[in-house]
Amino acid sequence: MRTSKRVWIRILPVSLFLLICGCKEEATWKNHTFTERSSTSISGEVKVPTALWDRLIDPEKPLHNMIELSQVPTPNRGGGDSAIAKATVETDLRPLAVYMIEESRGVLGGRNLKIMFGPGGGDLDLRDFVKEEHGSFRIVFEFGAELDPSIKKRVWYMSNATRRKVGHDWVGAGCDTYMDISSFVQKSNLKDGILIAVSGDRHVAALAGTYFFSAKRGGHVETSRLTLFDSSKRKFQCRSRGDS
Repeated sequence: MRTSKRVWIRILPVSLFLLICGCKEEATWKNHTFTERSSTSISGEVKVPTALWDRLIDPEKPLHNMIELSQVPTPNRGGGDSAIAKATVETDLRPLAVYMIEESRGVLGGRNLKIMFGPGGGDLDLRDFVKEEHGSFRIVFEFGAELDPSIKKRVWYMSNATRRKVGHDWVGAGCDTYMDISSFVQKSNLKDGILIAVSGDRHVAALAGTYFFSAKRGGHVETSRLTLFDSSKRKFQCRSRGDS
């Protein structure tokens, strides 16, 4: 009985401290030092399934996984018709940032990177950053960091990676498959980012495609997009991007 009482007395002050201060552990990826780079790279437009675009501008709408692509281009600063003009709500193009963190020494050339994109997002060629054939790194997508935390932010991924087998594993989501990865990205951002393996070009299978970001604020939708590809690994991608 005495032993139980002593344990309770020791634990109670710690519990009270945690309750009073409301301590929230900082995401571990933020503890790294980053080399900052800005990018304005946009290599043309990415066509979006109509159902996916509708979901981006209105997260409450039901989604049917339609593989057939529509003629609605994603918002960017390039030429051609804009999806913004076709939307029934006002859309505002927002900047975003991508953080790439070495998990294995040298896999990103011995540095951690913060790559900043202007309003509307852009393209990122993995060939320019992944320097080893083995190892791993972590990636963090940061969109709408300045928005009120109560505003729901959505992230959708549309794959441009072919489905293939590496060893005993199947990798790649397949051409034009898309999915809501909002919860996964949010949870990873609160910890140490998304772990990406490089061997067998798994990083291409995991990342190649376009990421669509949106947050609805009243009658406005904040939106951006990011297309990841590897111009040196075209055979693992459904469509080429970044051709010179």
